[in-house]
Amino acid sequence: MAAVLLILKIIGVLLLTALGLILLALLLILLVPFRYKLEGSYLEGVPDGTVEASWLFHAVSFRVTYHHGAAVSGSIRILGIPVKRIEGGVS
Repeated sequence: MAAVLLILKIIGVLLLTALGLILLALLLILLVPFRYKLEGSYLEGVPDGTVEASWLFHAVSFRVTYHHGAAVSGSIRILGIPVKRIEGGVS
């Protein structure tokens, strides 16, 4: 009988831990603000601009830059580590 109760106790602790982690993730998604910043100009017919976005105090960030109508560059970072780089010319 004691072995059955021990097994049920372990299962209960594991389920409560999983439920707590799911609740924490849900609260992070709902309560941590999403920040963004847009800058741009259009001087002498030449567009120029930057788009930046971050979430969870810059743990996840995104940046794209468009310079003088010639090239698009940017990156996606998680914890400061570049995950994806965006580079290309505009035709």
